Amino acid sequence: MERFSFVLQIDPANLETYLERHRNVDQDLLQAFRETGVRTYSIYYDNGRLYAYMEALNIKETLAMLEHHPANVKWQQFMSDLLLRQNGEVLRPINEVFHFESS
Repeated sequence: MERFSFVLQIDPANLETYLERHRNVDQDLLQAFRETGVRTYSIYYDNGRLYAYMEALNIKETLAMLEHHPANVKWQQFMSDLLLRQNGEVLRPINEVFHFESS
């Protein structure tokens, strides 16, 4: 299993809208996650920053498939009015510096 994390940013004034949209995530998007190999996906919020964590068998392959999946394209367009750009990018990958897993 591979892990991938990234940072997004929103205006804190848009938090309630962001949360409402995620309470009603399109079922087609959730199915797209299943189809492309996403095993788990979480998003955490802290003062305008969104920290996302995803696990899949092959992150590179999963992200490549999601990039063009119609359900994901639709969702990204739907969310684009809330996500802020940082240095020209919406998504900024972050590096894992510690991981513990009990066997």
